[in-house]
Parts: sequence; structure tokens; C-alpha cells
Amino acid sequence: MTASGEVMREQRAHIELERWYRRLLWAYPIGYRRTHGQEILTTLMDSAEPGQRTPNRADVADLLRGALRQWFRLPTGIPAVATAMVVAVALGAAGAVAASWLAWQTAAGLPSNTVAQQIAETVGGAKLTTPDFQRLDDTQKIWRGVHVQELSRPAPPWGIEAAQARLQADGWTLGPVVKRSLDLPGPNQVSYHTFQATRGGLVLTVDARPNSASGHLHAVITPAQPTWEPGAVLLGCFVGVVTGWVLTGWAMYRLRRRSLPRRLAAFTLGLTALGLAVWPTATIWFKTLENFIFIEPGLDPYAILPLCRLIMLDPAAKQGGGALAIGLAILVLAATGRNRTTAQPTATAA
Repeated sequence: MTASGEVMREQRAHIELERWYRRLLWAYPIGYRRTHGQEILTTLMDSAEPGQRTPNRADVADLLRGALRQWFRLPTGIPAVATAMVVAVALGAAGAVAASWLAWQTAAGLPSNTVAQQIAETVGGAKLTTPDFQRLDDTQKIWRGVHVQELSRPAPPWGIEAAQARLQADGWTLGPVVKRSLDLPGPNQVSYHTFQATRGGLVLTVDARPNSASGHLHAVITPAQPTWEPGAVLLGCFVGVVTGWVLTGWAMYRLRRRSLPRRLAAFTLGLTALGLAVWPTATIWFKTLENFIFIEPGLDPYAILPLCRLIMLDPAAKQGGGALAIGLAILVLAATGRNRTTAQPTATAA
């Protein structure tokens, strides 16, 4: 190979290697990359082997570790770490609620009263003479559902086995039957049966006193919990925690270069936001743990409440919304305004 060919080969290798390093530098925060990216690139290119076309594993690992450190770095001191932890926990709770809301948007819609009555009649095996409907299908209810009751049904009485056979023939997947007792004042005791069936993303819960003169029937039709909601809640929580930590570090470094009045305003707003976020954050974390750990799904249609609805109807949700709004104002204070002149730290890739 001629000398000119060797030079061209070296130039192509140099260009290709530089392109690879520039791609890896995109892992760094934009501010750090603008300030120190060229310096890091020059150092990496100077230490490269002749003819090297791709970064070696050590350089890739070193760059990624450095990028991760820059994303999560905080100003030194316990107050900065404590603030970042509180903000991360608060935004983790907000992320869990947002993920729960997104998951429940995919839940099945409620049937109409006509369809709900047909389902109840399938259970009872006869037309309902005096059906009573109660719909909980608006945003102001914690749980969505359709209740159908028949307090006085004519003879003949109906049986659980026959009711389940009719439901199974209608495409429902049956659950176990549980016999329960209701103690009333005096010597009276009322026994009733409860069972569930699922079909098309809906859960049917039946409370009934079959084989009795009244044949009492109470059917509740609710949306089934989306199967991916628990995973979505955990993912939303993780994203919220990471976002809270990163935004706190970013805001703190930006505010250090701002004027004293702006920093004092951000500090005051921060204390207010943290105060407002304490109660809703504690409520969300408790409800999340309750749904994941303490509550065992059973025959109660309300065993697992949608976290998003439960929290949005809680008075503490307004405080949480106020804390988020103040947090946004702090980010605006950090992002705007003139920088004070400060010496830049020495750039490192790791």
C-alpha cells in the first residue's frame, strides 16, 4: 500500500472513531456536553491507537459511568442530598398515580342498564320484576360499577349450580362460591352466597340468597383491573424518582449561578412546596403499599381500588397539585435569568 493510501485509511479510521465518540457524548447532560464535550473528545482521540475505528470497551464504560455521574450529581452537602431525596419520593408518588390513571384508561367500559339486567337475569334464570339500578360511572366515584338488585323475586327459587351453568354457557369464566352469614338482632341469621365471574374485561360479583322464598339477588358489574397496572405503577414510580433526583440537581446547579433574590425566591418556594407535598406523598405511598402488599384480592369488587381515583378524590390531592405547580415555578426560576461569572471545573470523562 502506498503512503497516500495509508494516510487516507488513517483519516477514515480517525473520522469513524470521532463519530463514535460524539455519539457516546450525547449521553451527557447538554450543558455539560457543551462546556466540556470538545475537551473530552480531544483527550479521547489523542489516546486512541493508530487505525482504531471504534471505541474500546474500557472507554465506552468510562464514558457511560461519567455520563451517569453527571446526570445524578448534586452539590456537596447534606441539605442538597436530603432535598433531592424528598423531591424524588414525592415525584415517585406522582408518577405512580399518573401510571395508574393511564392503565385504567384501557379498562373495559360499563355495560348499559339493559345489558346489566340481562346479565342479572341470566344469574336468576327469570325476568326481573322490579329491578333497581345504581350506576357509578362518573369521574367523581372511586370505583366504577353497575349495581342491579331484585329484592323480591317470584317463585320458583333458583340454585347456585344452575346459575353458574347459565353464566358459563353465556361465556363467563366462573370463580369459587363462598357461603357467608349475616347476623341480625335476635335469633335470626341470614345466609347468602357470593361468587364472581369474568368476561370481556368485566367482573361480575353476585350476592344472593338462592333456594329461598324471596330469592334475593344483588349483582355488581365492575371493570377488571388491567393486568399491566401493577407493573405500570412500579415503572411510573421509578421514572418519577429518577426525574425528581435529576431535576433537583439540575435546578440547584443552575440556581447557584443566579442572582441572590432569585435564589431566595426559589428557596422560599421550595420550602412551601415540600410542606404541601408531605401529606399527599405519604397518602399515595401508603395506598400503593396497601394495594400491593396488604390487600388480598377476593370476592369483594372493591378489594383493589384504582390508585389514581382514590388519590384524586382525596383532599390531599389539591395540596399535591399545588406542590407540583410551585415546583414548576422553581424550574422556571432556575432556567431563566442571567448567569453569574464562575470558574468552570476541570472536565473529566468519568
